[in-house]
Amino acid sequence: MMLPALFCLAACDDPAPPEPPHDVVATLTTETPLAERRWLELKDKVSPALWLASREAGRDLDERAPEVDRIRASIATADARFTEGPRMIANRAVQVQEMLAENGVKEAPSVVIESLASLATEADGERAGFGETCQHYVTSRISGLSREDTLAALRRTPLPTAKPGDER
Repeated sequence: MMLPALFCLAACDDPAPPEPPHDVVATLTTETPLAERRWLELKDKVSPALWLASREAGRDLDERAPEVDRIRASIATADARFTEGPRMIANRAVQVQEMLAENGVKEAPSVVIESLASLATEADGERAGFGETCQHYVTSRISGLSREDTLAALRRTPLPTAKPGDER
């Protein structure tokens, strides 16, 4: 019974409908709101500050929102002091937030960036690895240290230098 139906479908002379132009597809496709995106991809054409501020606000913000400006300034400071670029700094800060939350510690990614950027210096052109610094931060925080105590402990020891291959 199924076989005749397949022959009818195969014998149909109607050509396949043409694909709509790319710009129509883009317009019809609903993009995931910034506030709901889990990561900022390399291909994304959005500023890390806007993405992070939107995530923290729980809704998409305008590029000129004060929260975006505040986070943009923190990311710029971290970018100057760490080897990773702005997109990776933002993504790593979200990873830190998630790891801390899994262990009952609530901390916004922007606070992570501000806190860790305050540790790094630009002395002698040495720049630390943000990812490695985040690992030390998470370990200390989930062991029970407060943010202040963790930052004080990290200030007493040199920040880890970046590993080869860290994104710039």
